[in-house]
Amino acid sequence: MHTLCSFTTNLAITTANTNSMANSLFSLPFHEPVVVFCITLLVILIIPFVFSKFKLPGIIGLILAGMLLGNSGFNILESEGSIELLGNVGLMYLMFLAGLELDMNTFVQNRNKNLVFGFLTFAIPFITGFWVCRQFLNYDLLPSLLISSMFSTQTLIAYPIVSRLRLTKTEPVGIAIGGTIITDTIVLLLLILIIALHNGESSTNYWLFLTGSIAVYMYFILFIFPRITRWFFKNTSTDIIAQYVFVLSMVFLAGTLAKFINLEPIIGAFLAGIVLNRQIPHSSTLMSRVEFIGNAIFIPIFLVYVGMLIDLKAFISGWESLKLSLILIFFAISSKWLAAYLTQKIFLYKTIERQLIFGLSTAHAAATIAIILIGYKMGIVDINVLNASVVVIFASCIVSAFVTERTAKKIVLKETPHQYEQEKVEKIIIPVSNTTNILPLIEFANFSKIQNKKSPIYILNVVKDENEISTKLAKNIENISVSTEIPAEFIARMDINISSGIVRASKEIMASKIIMGWNGNYSTREWIFGTILEGVLRDSRQPIYVVSIKKPIHNINNIQIIVPPLAEFESNFRGWLTSMHNFAKQISAKIVFNVLRDYQESFSNALIANNLKFKYQTEVYNDWYSSFDTLSQKSENSLIVAISARKGSISHTSRIEIIPRLVSKKLKDKDFIIIYPAQPETTSIDTRAFLSGTGQVNIEEQGQIV
Repeated sequence: MHTLCSFTTNLAITTANTNSMANSLFSLPFHEPVVVFCITLLVILIIPFVFSKFKLPGIIGLILAGMLLGNSGFNILESEGSIELLGNVGLMYLMFLAGLELDMNTFVQNRNKNLVFGFLTFAIPFITGFWVCRQFLNYDLLPSLLISSMFSTQTLIAYPIVSRLRLTKTEPVGIAIGGTIITDTIVLLLLILIIALHNGESSTNYWLFLTGSIAVYMYFILFIFPRITRWFFKNTSTDIIAQYVFVLSMVFLAGTLAKFINLEPIIGAFLAGIVLNRQIPHSSTLMSRVEFIGNAIFIPIFLVYVGMLIDLKAFISGWESLKLSLILIFFAISSKWLAAYLTQKIFLYKTIERQLIFGLSTAHAAATIAIILIGYKMGIVDINVLNASVVVIFASCIVSAFVTERTAKKIVLKETPHQYEQEKVEKIIIPVSNTTNILPLIEFANFSKIQNKKSPIYILNVVKDENEISTKLAKNIENISVSTEIPAEFIARMDINISSGIVRASKEIMASKIIMGWNGNYSTREWIFGTILEGVLRDSRQPIYVVSIKKPIHNINNIQIIVPPLAEFESNFRGWLTSMHNFAKQISAKIVFNVLRDYQESFSNALIANNLKFKYQTEVYNDWYSSFDTLSQKSENSLIVAISARKGSISHTSRIEIIPRLVSKKLKDKDFIIIYPAQPETTSIDTRAFLSGTGQVNIEEQGQIV
């Protein structure tokens, strides 16, 4: 009886403990580290993905998600504990990348002009901001100084745009980079003064001690750090993991030493980035890993953390945050424009060059959010300023991207010659998964080849496991090669992702052209999760031909090519023209270019400039969309070719992106080809690189335009 009572008592206690743990686990806000980290990872996975589908910045999505998750939203997570720790790590990482990705070589080349613009882009916004805060907003000295510092910061959010358009070595871009280095450095030094005044430090002894400490600290960071880094990299050249851990250790060592002398750790992280800038090549594996981990984990968590600190209720219900946002946006952007305007007048730049400098320098992101967050935590500024700063970041980044892209394209259109070199050697790769419709792809590849007819066409099969390699497919390709006398070679690659397998194989064989088949179907699932084609387009630079030829290829007697505006300014313009001319010549088909009326003269001049002497006809349209409707009524012996463009290229527009859907809707039953011209190797940009500045992951500059 005693044993039974004891068992019953223990069971009751166990049940009570289990219920207590369950209640604790599922009560809001969540405190269990595994649950907290799971929710956070799901947010940084899903939110940028969803926002990108609607052409909205992922940075804003993460901050909004943090607002909804925090205390002022649905109170799902607390802004303390593990989130706070990882958020602070993300802040350090953000400032480190901001320093690491700045191009110090460009700064040295135009030192004097960089110093002038750096001074103007700091002083004019700072003076403007201080006057606005004191006269309009009636803030005290310290909040005015902090908000004025925020006006002076700038982040090269729009750098990937000029990189893709091959303008990175132009003088306006170099000056914008140099100005960013100078103004952000001055702002961080000014932050030291603001924090000291906030702490009530005003004695002469304190300032003498602080000055001496900063001098010793700067000497250690600028001269000792590089020596330690060079020695470590020299002795661990093959251990990439140790190198990454070393870099991270140096960043937080710089932050820790800064903390010891009463400086903010982000100052140390920024200086560490500048010092390690020349030690880590921008195209190295180490640089890729440093940026990948930061942009994938730490910086997104930091943005979520920032959102959790924002008072959503005050932002929605109060007029104060909205009014403050409008005031700060107007003066922050206009003061940056004034700095660019004075720089134009001093150095006699053209108006278009001034606009490019303004576009690159007007975005407020990395340093802005860092100093405002520090000021909020210290009580220097209130929640309304933090709320307004997020809106400033959003607005300034949109203005920066819009102005930079519009101006950069004008520069390219004005200066780019119409004559391009064609490929000297051509290696074609055709990814396939089954034996269906392989023959039309191989025939098109063979007929459109430019030179080197003896080189084989590579037929690629990407599988997840070696057991999935199709011997039937290999045998079928061999039979086709023998019967058609077209040299074809079967190759297989193993990869968990088909698109990445295609890209990897293309790099390994140094393919000059990728030809892919498509049945014309475009589902909702593919719109949400993306297609194999989108993955290949994102990670490759070769021209891609999406081919759907259903009838015997020799039955085609005319080729209707839909040419979008500005296609003649792309560097691969001659490449696809020559390919289609060779194809038409082999099958004795005529070529008809369908061009918008406003761009007919420019297109014709480009054909003349490239010495492309073949017979063709031109159909003129007033509306780009109507050409698809007209061509859908063409005879069954017509091949319809739509020239598309990659994101960031000179001819890319939002309407270009709907070509697959237009083709699927209007031309699905026709023979068609979609051509994505080659994108010159400039900068491989991670779409999740939220705030880190230049996004220079893999730089291989080729022919500069100006």
